[in-house]
Amino acid sequence: MELKVKDKVLGELEKIVGTDFVSTSPADLYIYSQDMTENEPSWPDFMVMPGSVEEVQAILRLANKEKIPVVPYTAGGNIGGLTIPLKGGIVLDFKRMDRVIEFNEEDMYIVVEPGFTYGHMKRYLDQNCPDLTYNWAVAPPTSSVSSNALLQGLGYMSPRIGLNQDNINGLEVVLPTGEVVKIGSCAISPYWFNRAPLPDIAGLFIGWQGATGVVTKISLQLWPTPKHTATANYLTYDLGATCRFMRKLARAQIYEDNTMVTWGGMKGMMTAMFSEGKASLEIVPGEPECTMGIAITAYTEKELQAKIEIRDEIMKEAFKDTKFDIGQDRGFQIQNMRGTVDAYGGCSWAGMYGPLSNWEVSVPATYPIFDKYGFPRFVFCRPFRQGHLGQWRPIIVFDKGDAEEVERVRKCIRELYALGLDNGYIPYKAPQHAIELMMERADPNFVELLRRVKKMIDPSNIMNPGRYGAPKE
Repeated sequence: MELKVKDKVLGELEKIVGTDFVSTSPADLYIYSQDMTENEPSWPDFMVMPGSVEEVQAILRLANKEKIPVVPYTAGGNIGGLTIPLKGGIVLDFKRMDRVIEFNEEDMYIVVEPGFTYGHMKRYLDQNCPDLTYNWAVAPPTSSVSSNALLQGLGYMSPRIGLNQDNINGLEVVLPTGEVVKIGSCAISPYWFNRAPLPDIAGLFIGWQGATGVVTKISLQLWPTPKHTATANYLTYDLGATCRFMRKLARAQIYEDNTMVTWGGMKGMMTAMFSEGKASLEIVPGEPECTMGIAITAYTEKELQAKIEIRDEIMKEAFKDTKFDIGQDRGFQIQNMRGTVDAYGGCSWAGMYGPLSNWEVSVPATYPIFDKYGFPRFVFCRPFRQGHLGQWRPIIVFDKGDAEEVERVRKCIRELYALGLDNGYIPYKAPQHAIELMMERADPNFVELLRRVKKMIDPSNIMNPGRYGAPKE
């Protein structure tokens, strides 16, 4: 960007939000240029922290007029480089917009701004209504609840209720041209209770990675806090039996969560957290194939015991020809990603959603790829919405300060994405290279429709350009 134009834009941005909430300093911009993944850094020209919807409108009108890219940003903790500004421009940091707009206990929803985090949500519900809870993500407390839902993320209750995009009741969105639109019941009713029974145009902004507008308010469903909980962890020695058990258990409709992690990944995390060495790659005969966690919740103790009996009956049948061990009960969240990432500084995954029926093929197919690049065999699987779809997520934790290792991650991740697509899975929170790979394989008319939608809503192509709906170069 030319210096003269940059100075002019800086002056306009300072008029909108004040000098304290705009920066072009390299020291301030550095954090927005990268994330914990292997994705290449790219620097923004401006960092701006709006404090209101009106300020967001003014910023987007300015950006649209000057044809300056805009990237919405909350915590930058996504795994995929989604907030790295590929074309420079303005990073719109929403930390100041972290308010609760409405809390409706009777109808079980909350309306919040984009900077409202999981930490904020936990504290707010603990203080105001402990009888309600949220579908907590496997993410740091600094992560935005809005971003997780809009990026089609998951939570502890996703095996039962679905993805957090399914929890969205309504949106307030600032379009790239500056107009504000409400979507869902809030467009007609004073209540933000659901997207139905209206035409559901929320999909124009869900899953788009900020490429079609800026969500400034979101209504999210809350859920009754379970009265009784039983958790258990298992070590299993047969992948096929484990996958069959998880599929059957999903259909029984008795649990809150069910997660499987390959043993190679568990060993790698334990090594990273409790020793100074690199993660163990050794394959020892007789070791488990997987670890598995199950959480069951119920309204009464009697209901809980009945569900446990059903779980045990399904398990007995699924594992009748192979053994399993009951591990130490650490709760159903058996993996501790934070300690592992803290040890190495870098984390990436080929996170994908798809059919549960392909787990037995897709999980072991990752092993030669992990072995080729020298990383532990780390795959994470979880059913969603009682088995209608599932997660398949190969994960790599790495030393971000080691350039050679980062390059190995880049090559490994790309092969894992290709493998997943070959087996019917689709990336979520997809980095740019995964989007490009999907578009190469996709129905051409679908790709063209994405481009038409993007052009209609964002005619100047300023919103997080280079991702979904990107025009042909």
